[in-house]
Amino acid sequence: MSFIEINGFNICYEKFGHGPNAVLIIPGAIGRASCDFDLQFDIDHPACFDFDRFTFICVELIGWGRSCPPERPYGPTLLHDDADRCDQMMTKLGYNQYSIFGWCEGTKVAVIMAQKFIDRVQNLILQAPYIYHDDKMTEKLRLMRDFSNWDARLRRQYKIIYNNNVDRAENLWQTYVDFMIEKYNDIYPNGLLGSKSDGLCNIHCPTLIFIGDRDFFFTVEQCENLASEFGDGKLIVYENCGHFLQRREAIKFKKNLENFFAK
Repeated sequence: MSFIEINGFNICYEKFGHGPNAVLIIPGAIGRASCDFDLQFDIDHPACFDFDRFTFICVELIGWGRSCPPERPYGPTLLHDDADRCDQMMTKLGYNQYSIFGWCEGTKVAVIMAQKFIDRVQNLILQAPYIYHDDKMTEKLRLMRDFSNWDARLRRQYKIIYNNNVDRAENLWQTYVDFMIEKYNDIYPNGLLGSKSDGLCNIHCPTLIFIGDRDFFFTVEQCENLASEFGDGKLIVYENCGHFLQRREAIKFKKNLENFFAK
């Protein structure tokens, strides 16, 4: 674990590996990559990433994980500010070109970066991409707003991330959920990147989407439609997998990610 100062913020990140292919990992809301993808960073597990081929920089976005305090600065420029800070972090760490893996909430920042930093972002993987928000998503977020509706393993995971302070983790999650339900579509009435002609099709780096066919939040059909919007987009569906497909199909996940990023 290390910290880096970007525009007055102390941002926490973890670095794994020493390979020539740099990959920025942006986790989901309130998460930490090394916990969400624990098998892939466990050197004793067969699904561990190849640290000789890759260097993984796992960021914890402002207001979440160990990049808190300060509180997350919710507002109309939040995600674009996250994107700028992440790119500045990679520059400061010495990576002029890199690939990005984003998961769920992290996919928002990832696609903004791919659109904005065309000459720097080489490849893009989005797992369970959360680019658009609709009424069905509002219903699902409301259902999952309270930790009592989470399974025990997931609650334990976030208890660890927030130093056994479950109330703190739940408060951060509920603040995020309320922002998404109440403000997101007001800030982005035409979607995160605007209309199709202005948005995803202008992302020309190779893009790969991962989705589990049993994902609670997103459907395969949504991801098929999303993949078609990218200039060079493809989709891999993981059968009998939910939101945490990286655990159920850990080896397949590792191989697909490494093969794509090593191109």
